[in-house]
Amino acid sequence: MLMALLDEVRVLARDSDKGSTYLCPECRREVTLKKGRKVIHHFAHKPPTSCTYATGETAAHMKSKLDFHDHFISLGLPSRVEAPVSFNGIRSRADVYVATTKKGIPAALEIQHTNISLDEIERRTQNYNKLGVAVGWIPLLDLDKHDVIYDSPKGWIIKQYAPKPFEIWIHGFNYGRVWYYEHKENTLWEGVFSPYMIEVPHSEWYETGGNHVSVGGYSRYSKRWRTLTLSGMYDLNGVEFSIAKREAKTLGIYNFPECQMVKITPKWLLEKRRHKSP
Repeated sequence: MLMALLDEVRVLARDSDKGSTYLCPECRREVTLKKGRKVIHHFAHKPPTSCTYATGETAAHMKSKLDFHDHFISLGLPSRVEAPVSFNGIRSRADVYVATTKKGIPAALEIQHTNISLDEIERRTQNYNKLGVAVGWIPLLDLDKHDVIYDSPKGWIIKQYAPKPFEIWIHGFNYGRVWYYEHKENTLWEGVFSPYMIEVPHSEWYETGGNHVSVGGYSRYSKRWRTLTLSGMYDLNGVEFSIAKREAKTLGIYNFPECQMVKITPKWLLEKRRHKSP
């Protein structure tokens, strides 16, 4: 975890010094400050512990939260990481929370690195709506783990990509796109899924008795794979974050609750639209 309590005040690990007593914001037990040249500064529970706060969190996730937090702070926006939000018994904890935006609506960014069920992502989105908080979902993407080719003018392509169900949900939530964050390069990529076609080769043979059998020779849509086309890469200063209303909709097994959503738009596209305006 990046945050802990020091004398009931929430503090960032990178701004803290060893020697003080820090407590977990959830279970209120003592945690250890971890600082070093090769690790993301963070707090960790002392074993044994049964607290699930920040369980299994990766260095990539922690770094990404700090990247977005620092970006919003640089814009003069009041940003917090791992921020608790509650109202009328509804509780949530935003990876990155911006208390005030241009529309006056607070916003939460969820930087998703591990898998999450469809029920959970829908429930958390509904909770943010009840809390009056706009929400944006941004998965992490490590391009080093994929076979990426460049196909101008389409962009960078991963021909055979296996998205998790929550990525497909985000694609629909954002009206046909996913904004991925690559923490190693501090860049955003706009991703679009398209069907991946599987070629079923033609084959034929004669069975015992002389019966001729012919199969294959056609293409079919893959249930597992998608083709992922990426455009970018954008640093955080190359895009604009805004708030828009998301209408409720159901597409098959995917339910998109009504809410205020965080939109990401490349600044070059905004400039192009301004020049076209009368």
